[in-house]
Amino acid sequence: MIVRMRHRSSIVRPERATRRALLAALLVVGLALAGCSREPRQPNVLLLTIDTLRADHLGCYGGTRVATPNIDRLAREGALFENAACPMPMTRPSLTTIHTSLHPREHGVVNNAVPLAPDSVTLATTLATAGYATAAFTPVRLLDASSGLAQGFASYIAPDAHHLPADCVAPGALDWLAQRDPAKPFFVWLHLFDPHLPYAPPPQYAPGDGPDEISWKSLLATANAHDGDVPKATLARALELYAGEVAYVDHWVGEIRARLESLGVLDDTIVVFTADHGECFDHGIYFEHADCLYEGAVHVPLVIRFPRGVMAGKRVQAQVEHMDLAPTILSLAGIARPPAFRGRTLLPSPPAATQDLRADAFALIEHPLYPDRSAEERSRKQERIRSVAGVPTREILTDRQSNALRGTTWKLITDGASSELYDLPADRGEQHDLATRKPELVADLRRLLDEKLAQYPLRLRESGDVNPKLRETLKALGYVQ
Repeated sequence: MIVRMRHRSSIVRPERATRRALLAALLVVGLALAGCSREPRQPNVLLLTIDTLRADHLGCYGGTRVATPNIDRLAREGALFENAACPMPMTRPSLTTIHTSLHPREHGVVNNAVPLAPDSVTLATTLATAGYATAAFTPVRLLDASSGLAQGFASYIAPDAHHLPADCVAPGALDWLAQRDPAKPFFVWLHLFDPHLPYAPPPQYAPGDGPDEISWKSLLATANAHDGDVPKATLARALELYAGEVAYVDHWVGEIRARLESLGVLDDTIVVFTADHGECFDHGIYFEHADCLYEGAVHVPLVIRFPRGVMAGKRVQAQVEHMDLAPTILSLAGIARPPAFRGRTLLPSPPAATQDLRADAFALIEHPLYPDRSAEERSRKQERIRSVAGVPTREILTDRQSNALRGTTWKLITDGASSELYDLPADRGEQHDLATRKPELVADLRRLLDEKLAQYPLRLRESGDVNPKLRETLKALGYVQ
């Protein structure tokens, strides 16, 4: 009996051990599977905005003047929007629309001197409330905390200088990313200023003969020496330097992408790449954007990369606007949009869902509303440059307003007294005004413009005079003289 008991125990104990081991193994596998089945945490967000960047200078938009391999790679890995437009070709108003999902007529920032109202609902305030670590890195004084755009950012870096190049701004964002708390999702806004006048890229990005920098000061001096004309050679060099600035920005886009990849967070980050506006080099408007409603200034690049919710290589033809960016980011992040946001969600989540983008949508674009003194000073500056390469320059609008409606096919520009009409697919350079040939279409679009203006009522705020520091910056950038 005892022998049998011992024999039985010698058999039973290994069975129990085997069962325990099997149960333990199953438990480990179960926990691992449970961990894999959990919803991933909220994604990070990187908003990368470039000042004064023309879409047609990027390879992904068909540009051939300069190589932009890093931006092009971002576009191949995400969604590219063929027809994105800014609401106003000026830095503060356009960026404020990106952050508030409101048209400048609604948020009231209708020029570079007006700040965003305190306690506004912004993308940063919304993400901070959702538990995001927030940080912003801006290169120009007109975007300092007094702009109102610091709302919602725990860290907001802006220079006490007119403007800084990318190599003085982007490294701060890269360091922040490396030192952040990895337990929290992040929202980083990085703005790079380089394509804006003055055009002065690092020497390796601007080979060729001619000056290493072109600024408003040098342009005015050149015009004075040539009876009010900026010679063709100066325009050509300005275009070379501008292209060099675009190539320089592309380099930093590559550095930023590489940092996200090295930190292991690239594919967990919603990357939004766009510009506040472009730049004009034709139509009698040169080295300028604020007074230009042509494609060079208002057609902006827009790329969104996020493998979880965006199909790689997707190209969207619909007309979209800056006010659509914040709602789209929140949708991809799974965060409810504030009721105040006006824009649409451009990319559905999941990506296979139906997209609610009307093919006949139009974007409302508005000329800035300058303070009286600023308008007068801009006019005086422009009067000194009467032509560029022999082509007369246009008068700056100071006593009336100008607007544009941009769709995927038709674009209307009107100041109330006269109108221009362009077929964009057939005439991307806007060389053939069809207004006199299609008066009924012009009338229809002007009625639609009136409806849009009523939809976005103008809310002007008391801004007072421009403070001395901001006025100094606006002067240095050529906005005032």
